[in-house]
Amino acid sequence: MRHNINGLSVDLKTGVVLTSSERIVIRSKTLQVLVKLIDLRDRIVSKQELLDDIWHDVIVQEQVLAQSVKELRDIFGSDIIKTFPRNGYQWVAELASYSDSTSRPVYKKPFFQVGIVAAIILVFSALFTSMFTSQKLTIALLPVDNAMQDKEHNWVSVQGLEYLNQRLAQTSELDVIGSGHVLYALERLEIDKRHVFSGGNIYPLRAKLEADLLVKTRLTGFPLDYQLHYFIHTEHSVERGVINAETVNVAFDELIEIVAKRFGSYQPNNFQFHENVFSNEAFARGVELYLKNEFEQATPLFASALQGNHELLAARRYLAASYANTSRQDEAIALLKENIQLAGTQQNRELIRAYLMIGYLKINWPHADDREGELQQASEHIALAKQLAEQQQDKLFIAYSYEELGKIKRLQGQYVQAIRLLTLALSYHQEFNSTYGQTAALIELAKVAAEQLELDESTRYLNQALTIAERSNAQANLVWVYLAKADIARSQLNEDKAKQYALQAKKIAQHNDNQLLISRVEAWFNHTSVYSVN
Repeated sequence: MRHNINGLSVDLKTGVVLTSSERIVIRSKTLQVLVKLIDLRDRIVSKQELLDDIWHDVIVQEQVLAQSVKELRDIFGSDIIKTFPRNGYQWVAELASYSDSTSRPVYKKPFFQVGIVAAIILVFSALFTSMFTSQKLTIALLPVDNAMQDKEHNWVSVQGLEYLNQRLAQTSELDVIGSGHVLYALERLEIDKRHVFSGGNIYPLRAKLEADLLVKTRLTGFPLDYQLHYFIHTEHSVERGVINAETVNVAFDELIEIVAKRFGSYQPNNFQFHENVFSNEAFARGVELYLKNEFEQATPLFASALQGNHELLAARRYLAASYANTSRQDEAIALLKENIQLAGTQQNRELIRAYLMIGYLKINWPHADDREGELQQASEHIALAKQLAEQQQDKLFIAYSYEELGKIKRLQGQYVQAIRLLTLALSYHQEFNSTYGQTAALIELAKVAAEQLELDESTRYLNQALTIAERSNAQANLVWVYLAKADIARSQLNEDKAKQYALQAKKIAQHNDNQLLISRVEAWFNHTSVYSVN
């Protein structure tokens, strides 16, 4: 029994679609999505129901379902499936059924024989051509590992893969394996090999795809301040790196440029070592450890990266952050001052970060006898960061600067000035819809209100921050809001209520298996600073 969908003939058992000119085979998981939507076409089918039913044997992100829906729309047309935001999908196209015997396509024998002859000619032509042309490397990119943990970036995993594939195919001579084949290979990994792959060994997948190169990526950071970690696996090695960018697409474009330049015209007999590969490798390994809160282990890797490339400002910044997070603030500040000297007159974010981080360290890790003098020094450094950010029209770091200046005023008891500065920070974050920044500014405003004993106003700010964090599903911000509630309750000597809020923060951190968040909650229970250089 075959079905007619928008003029195309499809067999729902084999997944074969016949058009006037070609024969298309639907991927197995995508076929299951098609069948289920057709079977339940009288209602909306939730995304979770589809994921639970079709991908029950493997842990996947929601983007694999979006990819299957996209494949069906690419074949049959965009009007066959209706999307109901936050609810799911419903089949809306007309469906006609008929017997194979009444409408089976007929292929004439002469045409079929000509097709075979043409195919043989093409094969020999390809073999002959390959003898006199350079061999292309085959590359496969995996779905982007999305570590952003919010709804705003749900598109990144599969749509990011599509973007990378298309751009790399356009800008290089590499033979790019299609995303459909990659997703299919991931689904078809045997259970034992799937466990090996999830543990970090990508050889089974690279072998299944017969790829010379396999690229894994991981997106982390914050809106307008992203980090894209990449891992380029070859037959005998893996090359790592980290890209900083203001937008996700800019990060993707930089990766495409790196891969295209590195391997686009690669020849096995004229491979050349590219400088700074070792520095990039050490830096990337250090960042991996840093994000796991393994600061002591990350430190020698950042130092090694700097030995290979003394002007790698990002590595020095991470080394300073590692020192700061292990109570070596003086050494951290010295390194940041080195970055300021090296950056010189360069107009880039590293110079802004250096000034901002010095101020941040002086605010959150007081260790000078003259606290007022220390806060004044912090204010001067952050004011310089704000000035540079304004010159570069970098609204994100203008907002960050206002936040820290507002916090200084709160610590100095200058509440009117604090509210003005924090309100400015909030307005900048709202301008480019940064939910992360809005949460941080609202928390500070809540603390200002609490210190003025305006408890209703404090609660209003915190509830607003909580609503934003929940709406965007930003797990880190949820933890920060509950810890702020715990701090305020503790300041009011309500230890039971404070503990309840902190336990809620702990539950969220543990549920997300985020070591950085877990350590912050543990610091709260230990009555130590919950701050770290992030």
